[in-house]
Amino acid sequence: MNILDYELSKLRKSIVEMGDLVHLQLTNATKFLLYKDASVAKSTMEKDVDVNSKEVSINENCIRLLALYQPEAADLMFITTSMKIITDLERMGDLCAAVCQLGLSLGEDLSFIAENKNMYSYFEEADKRANEMLKMVIKMYSDGVKDNIALKDIIIKDENIIDDLSHKIVIDIINYSSADNSKLENNITYIFIARKYERFADHAQKVMELLLYMELGKDVRNLPEF
Repeated sequence: MNILDYELSKLRKSIVEMGDLVHLQLTNATKFLLYKDASVAKSTMEKDVDVNSKEVSINENCIRLLALYQPEAADLMFITTSMKIITDLERMGDLCAAVCQLGLSLGEDLSFIAENKNMYSYFEEADKRANEMLKMVIKMYSDGVKDNIALKDIIIKDENIIDDLSHKIVIDIINYSSADNSKLENNITYIFIARKYERFADHAQKVMELLLYMELGKDVRNLPEF
């Protein structure tokens, strides 16, 4: 293994670690929503600093690799794609922190959860699907796109399911508010929260698209079969 290969291996490991941090953030953000433990929300928001720091250090390392080794072809594509991926991961971390910030504004009243179990089951399902998407794109990145190309279809399916879940949450909120508008402000907040999960999934799919571009050399979003 030459020096550049060793550096690229370290880069790959760093981004996998960043993905693990974002996974933990999403898991804890959903845990907070379900159990209203403010300490979990605080910890999740604090972890966002770690994700941001990780993005900065990886980006600086990528610039160093470009300057020192002037990589060509596949190595150049890998480094530049990595720089784009960390931007999406950082934004995914921001969305998890935003879920907690919005959740804290709702207070610690658990009555809404008890009265809207179906809606909260949507959040649990969105969390499960979004975390699966994150794990799959990280696997494609770390283990190779070609060997994991079949994950593309699962990622697209999960993203569509999360879109549907977000829509169902909005419908439930509208129905709930029409029956009792005394908590309309809080109800609207839940719609904003659902949107954060939807955006998280969008970023995960974007990472997948970047990886396919790295492998195929063309924008897969413009392909008829995509």
